[in-house]
Amino acid sequence: MTAGSGTIHVLPDDLANQIAAGEVVERPASVAKELIENALDAGARRIRVDVEMGGVELVRVADDGAGMDRDDAGRAVLRHATSKIDRIEDLASIGSFGFRGEALPSIASVSRFELRTRRSGDAEGTLVRVAGGAEAIVTPAGGAAGTVVEVRELFFNVPARRKFLKATATESARITEVVEAAALGDPGVAFTLARDGRVVGEWLRAETREERARALFAGEALTPCRGERGPLRIEAFLSRPERARTGATQLLLFVNGRPVRDRSLSRSVALAYGSVLEPGRYPLGAVYLELPHELVDVNVHPQKAEVRFADARAVSDALFKVVGAAVRAAFGLPDAGGYPGKKQKLFDEPAGPGAATWVFDTGPGVFPESPAGGSPAPPADRGRRSEPGEDRATLPSASPPPPTPTPPPFAPAASPAFTPEGTSPPVPYRTALELAEAASRERPVVFGALRFVGQVRATFFVCEGSDGLYLLDQHAAAERVTFHRLKRAFDAREVASQKMLFPVLVGVSASEAALVEEQHEAIARTGLEVRAAGPAQVAVHAVPLLLVKAAPERLLRDLLDEVSHAGERAFSGAIDRAIATMACHGSLRAGDPVSPDEARALLTSLDEADFAGHCPHGRPVVMRIGWGELEHRVGRK
Repeated sequence: MTAGSGTIHVLPDDLANQIAAGEVVERPASVAKELIENALDAGARRIRVDVEMGGVELVRVADDGAGMDRDDAGRAVLRHATSKIDRIEDLASIGSFGFRGEALPSIASVSRFELRTRRSGDAEGTLVRVAGGAEAIVTPAGGAAGTVVEVRELFFNVPARRKFLKATATESARITEVVEAAALGDPGVAFTLARDGRVVGEWLRAETREERARALFAGEALTPCRGERGPLRIEAFLSRPERARTGATQLLLFVNGRPVRDRSLSRSVALAYGSVLEPGRYPLGAVYLELPHELVDVNVHPQKAEVRFADARAVSDALFKVVGAAVRAAFGLPDAGGYPGKKQKLFDEPAGPGAATWVFDTGPGVFPESPAGGSPAPPADRGRRSEPGEDRATLPSASPPPPTPTPPPFAPAASPAFTPEGTSPPVPYRTALELAEAASRERPVVFGALRFVGQVRATFFVCEGSDGLYLLDQHAAAERVTFHRLKRAFDAREVASQKMLFPVLVGVSASEAALVEEQHEAIARTGLEVRAAGPAQVAVHAVPLLLVKAAPERLLRDLLDEVSHAGERAFSGAIDRAIATMACHGSLRAGDPVSPDEARALLTSLDEADFAGHCPHGRPVVMRIGWGELEHRVGRK
């Protein structure tokens, strides 16, 4: 490029602010979050949030914090103006929620913005108005001590952004979740939430986190989990394993009071419950982690929703052990074993320049002593698992060797066949998986023609066919049939429902309540009749006739969990998985006794289903042992 060509130029402030707003202000809930955090940083003890039309028309946050003088109020809407940090070194130990100085100017650039503030000792306050990123108008004004920020007509000057917003109920639910998270993070602050002029939530000051958590998760029997590992302090309040849900949306994580999203931490909590939780299911509750600010980097996400730890694996391991010990004692669960996470490269290779090896040293210093002029030294016993009682929470440097895989049933390696003298050695036979894959390409047999022999361990059907012995997983087979019938009826809009004598009340989150409201017709097509019964409750009035034996609450949970877990995708994109899960919990289970007539009816029904060799969740339905293979194994051939 030729110097001085004029191709590169500095963006004007209003354009730069709108670009920043694209990262900071995603939706009305983002506005509420930034304003609430500013109020908390100002030392507020009471915060009121008012929203109209899901926050699109109005988000107002009023607090009784320190307030600002006129000069500070005028500077607050300038880009990169902040009171939280002064030097680059401050980034290494941030203790406040905000620090970048981007939130207020970004919000003001895409809304009609008004800030009214007064310090308790000042005779008059200040009013700052900004319309769509224009120059701020600063005037004297009256008002109570503290700060009130009004954000009206969000995205009025960026109509394309408005088109991406969800329905009013959804946006309102997101704001409710933000306020609830803030209330959980700081129990010493009283919060009030009003929607369209009506108070829908109020959280008075609480003495402890446990008191606030029990108020937010009303009706849940939360178990406290507490522990310390070096500089890390853990406090959690978690539900019983049977209350677990698909996805971690109701497992709230806080690091130094800041609500964060972290899959590794959520997974550590779920793994601590051991095998009683299916993969992908998480308990409800709140988890608080407290550790020195210099061991956490909060400057890694535009909305500060994620953090980075000096040693993420040590944190996950400590959380796993503290929670595991508490839930085992509370619920009588089996030992979940060691944390299965993969080791970091930090434990494999010498730490390079600047690499910190955080080992939760409980001595005076957090990090090991460094060689002269060098970076912190790696632990001397790297590669060794920490023993019980040690004052360290480093993870094992190497994972235990994987168990020897169990050969598939009926394969020669599993049970060497008898080979009479003069005969050829046994040949490999197809495994259950291979048989299922073959069944997905071609139906192996007419199931109605099989002769039911008996039920084994209340789990498997043993059937005789012309070409061999058939073993069917009774739950997988019943699930396949139920899914086929329910899906066919759903597609035809003909799902028959069974009215309940008394409706069943189910506690839900704000986002789930919004989902029920928005997708009422689509939910009704599944055979579930669900109506709102309060801001955090819905009532199930009818269930699908095909699933009448299943618990109504479990069926609704299956539907809401699967659809909520789908994130921003449309309801229809997750309905197949929801129906599959509902079919799973509404079908014949392993351990259920079955009469011969019931078994024969299920076999006949399999012939009517769209058979793919697997249940909707991928488990094989049937495997066959040919007569030739059976004779070969017992030495008759």
